[in-house]
Amino acid sequence: MSRPRRRSSARSRPTGAGSVSIAAVLLPIAKTAAEEGKDVITAMLVVGLIFVGVIALGQLTHWARHRRH
Repeated sequence: MSRPRRRSSARSRPTGAGSVSIAAVLLPIAKTAAEEGKDVITAMLVVGLIFVGVIALGQLTHWARHRRH
């Protein structure tokens, strides 16, 4: 049997002024949509090259094993 939870007696902090100052600090490092898109495409190309490299390595070892026999 679970006990009912008690409400916290601590007051919540106001968010109005604090969120504005955090947003003002983060705005200069925010990327544009074009920059984010370029990063995504670059990451996708890197992952694709890794896949192709693994497949090529597997085919190469398969060919070398076949050639040995």
